[in-house]
Amino acid sequence: MPSDTEKLQLEIERLRGIINKNQRLWLTGSMMGNLIHDLNNPLTSINGNIELLLISSIMADPKIKKRVDTVNLAVKRLANKLRDMQLFTKDGRADILVDVNEICQETAHVAEYLPKPIKLPITLSLSNKTLTCTGNPNQLALAILMLLDNASDSALTDVNPKVTLSTDATETNEILIKITNNGPMITPEVAAQMFEPAFSTKPDALGLGLTLVREAVLANSGKLTYTTTPEETEFLITLPSN
Repeated sequence: MPSDTEKLQLEIERLRGIINKNQRLWLTGSMMGNLIHDLNNPLTSINGNIELLLISSIMADPKIKKRVDTVNLAVKRLANKLRDMQLFTKDGRADILVDVNEICQETAHVAEYLPKPIKLPITLSLSNKTLTCTGNPNQLALAILMLLDNASDSALTDVNPKVTLSTDATETNEILIKITNNGPMITPEVAAQMFEPAFSTKPDALGLGLTLVREAVLANSGKLTYTTTPEETEFLITLPSN
């Protein structure tokens, strides 16, 4: 049996760990605020130059137009995501009507241009029903994009990587957004911590990805759940329909 002194020492170490973690989170928040501020000016410049390109004669080439449109969409999404980082400090919900299938289609297109060692196409399987909810489309796009990014990273460890984004509706009219990938199963050790801030299995990551995803889903009155097997992992966003 540990002595009272040993118990006290263990409690001190536990509290010290909590303090250190909170300090890291505070520093991360400060860095994030500075980063958002520093990125806004170049994003404004990029957006202005894209607007000039959109009215120039080179847009007559359909291949160039497609690429410029893709960059334009990605820049707008990035600007909106930066604004939605305020999820941690205040309620950033915007109550507007959201077309879930449209958000998924646009986000999947953007996700295919994320920097990856191997270009991984995303299979879309969207419901033929009209799926609408009330919420913030930028927050939902952020959540879907981060889940697609994680799914791609996991799938790339498989010989035949696959990532699927699908939508559906339940009998009670709840909206389902599913992000599925093959690759390694999520271990119980990772599952116990993966939604905690500052936890990541990637060496150079801040560990805020799934935390942001969960906060974005909750801010839109949704639920985030997952299932994992040795063959497949699926993250499920459930939203109330409009």
